Amino acid sequence: MFQDYDQIEQQIAAHQAKIEELQEQKAQAERKKQGVIAFDKALVNLAAEYNMEEEEFFPARGEMIVDWLVGQLNNEDAPDYVRSLKARVARSLKRDGETPRRAGRKPATNKPAEPKLETGHYRNPYTNATIEKKKRNPKQLNQWVAEHGLEKVQSWKI
Repeated sequence: MFQDYDQIEQQIAAHQAKIEELQEQKAQAERKKQGVIAFDKALVNLAAEYNMEEEEFFPARGEMIVDWLVGQLNNEDAPDYVRSLKARVARSLKRDGETPRRAGRKPATNKPAEPKLETGHYRNPYTNATIEKKKRNPKQLNQWVAEHGLEKVQSWKI
């Protein structure tokens, strides 16, 4: 019975320590929030003092901002606005006929390309086997090309 009481007291002490730690983190976050608000006000005041628009400050920090954003692109914990910006850029590039470059894209390999055959059915006249080609060449069709040549296999299309 007293053992249970001691365990509960230890748990309460551990939880109180965790609460104090969380309260400290909350206070630090609140201080940072106040710093952002103060920075924003100072920026507005500086812009007014020097007869500038706020947007005129951005080009001076532009390269630094771009570097930071690029670093965030593959970060799973990136803020929502970074993911939103990434999606918007991809849509814009797609609309303009460009494709965004993916960071994880593998370099091109030096393996030989498949022979170009039209989609459809091919029948080997020697074995009467029929193969359907949809997107990629089936292995059997590639074997026929290797054995009999591309032009001959192309003539087997039915």
